[in-house]
Amino acid sequence: MQIRHPHKGDEAHLAHLLEEHEHHYGNPVAHGTGLPGAAFLIAPPAGGPICLIAELDGRLLGFAILNPYFPGPNLSHGLFLKELYVAAHARSEGVGERLIDAIRELAQQRGVSRVIWTTGENNLGSQRFYDRLGMRREKKIYYVMEP
Repeated sequence: MQIRHPHKGDEAHLAHLLEEHEHHYGNPVAHGTGLPGAAFLIAPPAGGPICLIAELDGRLLGFAILNPYFPGPNLSHGLFLKELYVAAHARSEGVGERLIDAIRELAQQRGVSRVIWTTGENNLGSQRFYDRLGMRREKKIYYVMEP
């Protein structure tokens, strides 16, 4: 398995995975809806999101999408893990762990102080996964604005 940044030629596979992610969370999206998002992740603007994909034998198994943020503690830079998704057929095969390892390595390379993320209060599978990996929980209140 290889963890890498997506590149030209990954659009259709990444779009499919993005659509599968949306279906997983109960958001009905039509086939092809993920193509603009895939193109955006393959060629993001400067300072934009960072995408890592897990690939095995030409098949994409999962992705992580991170957004840089500032300021962190002591005016440091950080990364916000917006999404970590593993395709249903590839779960429990170490894909998530490999993506987390790659995120840790990316964070060290960039010199960021921390990577933060949220998970749904009822998403017990994700919570067990992160707890098993030794991630620290913080008690925070999460707000959403829908302008």
